[in-house]
Amino acid sequence: MIQDRFTHLPISRQRKWQLRQQALGQCTQCGEPAISQDRCLDCLIASREAQRAKRRQGRRYLNSLSYRLESAAEKLGF
Repeated sequence: MIQDRFTHLPISRQRKWQLRQQALGQCTQCGEPAISQDRCLDCLIASREAQRAKRRQGRRYLNSLSYRLESAAEKLGF
């Protein structure tokens, strides 16, 4: 059993895992290294597109962080 500052919190084991990943600088969804706050680039893009679909947004806000990081990654060849 993992013994850390999250062990005795009255929250679900999934949330404990997310908090541990966030403390380590990892993505809270997949465990890859986080680029922005708590998500990796792939999860950040997937979340953005899921919200666009959910809200039925046609317009893209190209100056947002996820688009800037995506274009920078493409330029670097990732």
